[in-house]
Amino acid sequence: MIDFRKLEAFCKVYELKSFSLAGKDLFLSQPTISAHVLSLEKELGVQLLDRMGRVVLPTAAGEVLYQYARQAFASLDAAKAEITLLQDEVTGHFAIGGSTIPAYFLIPPLIAGFRKRHPGVTMEMRVGDTSRIIEMVNEGELALAVVGARDAQPELTYTPLVDDELVLIAPPEMFPAGTILNSSQLAQYPWIMREPGSGTRKTFARAFADKGVDIRRFASAITVDSTQAVLQCVRSGLGVSMTSRLAVADMVERGELSIVPLDDVVASRQFYSVYHTKRHFFPAVTGFIYYLNENTQHLRSVI
Repeated sequence: MIDFRKLEAFCKVYELKSFSLAGKDLFLSQPTISAHVLSLEKELGVQLLDRMGRVVLPTAAGEVLYQYARQAFASLDAAKAEITLLQDEVTGHFAIGGSTIPAYFLIPPLIAGFRKRHPGVTMEMRVGDTSRIIEMVNEGELALAVVGARDAQPELTYTPLVDDELVLIAPPEMFPAGTILNSSQLAQYPWIMREPGSGTRKTFARAFADKGVDIRRFASAITVDSTQAVLQCVRSGLGVSMTSRLAVADMVERGELSIVPLDDVVASRQFYSVYHTKRHFFPAVTGFIYYLNENTQHLRSVI
């Protein structure tokens, strides 16, 4: 039998790639963590981790053990949740993901509302571009996510939640008040671009392609990997960009950015919840999925 504490220590080192960080996370000393992992390696007769100075990487055996250990821990969490459900309680812990717009503007109030209803549930949120977040859902690293585009993954279920609109933003001094542009004029300006995996960029590229405009021909001043970086770069005068109206509303109201209307392009999209169809979810995750669907009307009012 593998000792639960040793397995937990190994998994935490695997995830954080550090014995010291794993110790802090589990409230144990680094020597204790190291001893747990070393003991586990001796029991199994294989090396699980390569110690490379400050960097710790899993061996092939470590990769195999981690995958099975993660399944075991998930089964234990599901069992605990099912047992508490018999007592009319919904508890448990799970990870949710969000592409940048949902992570900053949509998911936090939903988590707050859900936890008021079910205070025994704890959650963690991972933020990344749409492609990366969908990949994490597909690989089982996230229970579910809210993203701004769909990928062709046959085992994922997408549910539309709310519509979003992308707008052209610029520094207030860049264009006179009342300026209206069209897609054919935009290649002459410097652009702040999102990374290729971004849902915002995919929507932006698709909308302009419908007008025969290839955004790859735009002069890119800088490419960034977050909405907040886009806003600050445009605010600093580096160029123009396309982003969610929701994300830019406060800065436009304060006069830090301007929205420049386009007379020939409407760039709209939907935000989706996404989860893996074949995964077994314990009640906390199922309850949150239902909660998302219940609150789509509230989301539309926020947008």
